[in-house]
Amino acid sequence: MKRVKTMTFFSPIFFIFLPVVAWVHYHLPGKHQYLWLLSASLVFYLSGGPAFAAGLLVISLITYGAVRGMEKSGPKRSAAFLAGAILLTILMLVLFRYGAAAGDEASVLPASWIPAGFSFYALTALGYVMDVYYGRTEPEHHFGRYLLFVAFFPSILSGPILRADKMLPQIREGRTFDYEKSRSGLYQMLYGYLLKVLVADRLAPMVAEAFDHYTVLSGATLLWGAVLYGIQLYCDFAGYSAIALGAGRFLGYDLPVNFRQPYFAPSVADFWHRWHISLSEWLRDEIYIPLGGNRKGKARKMLNLMITFLVSGFWHGNGANFLFWGGLHGAYQVAGKASPSRSVRPCLARILRCVRTFLLVDLAWIFFRAPSFRVGADYVYRIVTSFHLRTMTYYGEYLLGQAKGDLALILLCILAVFVLDLLREKGYPVASKIAGLPGLVRWALYLVLVLFMLLVSVRYYGEAASTFIYARF
Repeated sequence: MKRVKTMTFFSPIFFIFLPVVAWVHYHLPGKHQYLWLLSASLVFYLSGGPAFAAGLLVISLITYGAVRGMEKSGPKRSAAFLAGAILLTILMLVLFRYGAAAGDEASVLPASWIPAGFSFYALTALGYVMDVYYGRTEPEHHFGRYLLFVAFFPSILSGPILRADKMLPQIREGRTFDYEKSRSGLYQMLYGYLLKVLVADRLAPMVAEAFDHYTVLSGATLLWGAVLYGIQLYCDFAGYSAIALGAGRFLGYDLPVNFRQPYFAPSVADFWHRWHISLSEWLRDEIYIPLGGNRKGKARKMLNLMITFLVSGFWHGNGANFLFWGGLHGAYQVAGKASPSRSVRPCLARILRCVRTFLLVDLAWIFFRAPSFRVGADYVYRIVTSFHLRTMTYYGEYLLGQAKGDLALILLCILAVFVLDLLREKGYPVASKIAGLPGLVRWALYLVLVLFMLLVSVRYYGEAASTFIYARF
């Protein structure tokens, strides 16, 4: 199904849009800034088509109205308002996701009515209702400020998922210009673009080659393709999140961090403390804990974990492969909780545990990337039964359609990403060290990186789309 295009972080006009929005934003009194940012956010989002307004306004009115109803009701009616908001949000998610799943001709809704980013801002809005119900945040009575909270343009398309207790106070107070915050925001944006352009987009055709031709490739090559997909997905989504956080900081807003070196996690449980953190925390606070968390015995805890990850699978997609992906992560968590706890291990043992975690996560990514459960299962089956390492290496299947020089450049960029992540993991202040360089050296570095990114973009123009993977969820 062809989706109407909206403005994205890669749209040429965005590089004019953001500084103009920031300039006007900082020249307005704090109490009026929300009006300008709300207008800018609606322009950004509705550039994909005015019909996108339907999903945004309906979910905002439902959740805003539910909270206002809670304020005027007792506990029982408040629970009814919460249940109604949850039910209507789920129904809208099902309608928008499944209503167009059959294709343009048989779909319930036209493509122009399927709002981009609905899965993300719906969780932001629904999380607000649940946080008010459980007493974790104060209600926002001003609908304009609330609508900005839901529609804030750096996060509306693919997150991070905003929390009311952190974001609404910033909107109410307004922001003043802070040079250091704006500078660090631009640094984050640059890093996000580098992750996307130099790594994720360059890996996209190789991953597509592996998954599109899995029936004729050796199992070793398919394993290599799956590993590359794990890296592609990380650089793609972490790149988006860095751009979103950077754009927010450029405007003076602190958005939640979404990634923290996830592939250095020594366990799958720790992986979910580092990967898509805003979603992980939302699932913990709004699904796992209300189900009882770990307060009702070990068996119930395991069940709650499975339900939480199955919900995550459902949220990500409408196929059995996504439910299996979520269920597999739930099984990992159950197995990890059932295993005896381990004390701190030496360095080598920790490295082995990180590798093991990556392989387990990467196995699940195969089903995440595959178009169906059957394809994912066949892909894994061929890895196990037709490994043929010599075919991969001697006959050059590992190139997956790329020239050796291009693959060497890609691997060099991947190495740079993991070195930077390792430095952060060890607590090395990479950003502050770069900021501490002499001005001429620092700007020369920025210029070289930007020019290199542009050269790579021109070199591979048209080879891989610059849309973000998580934009389809």
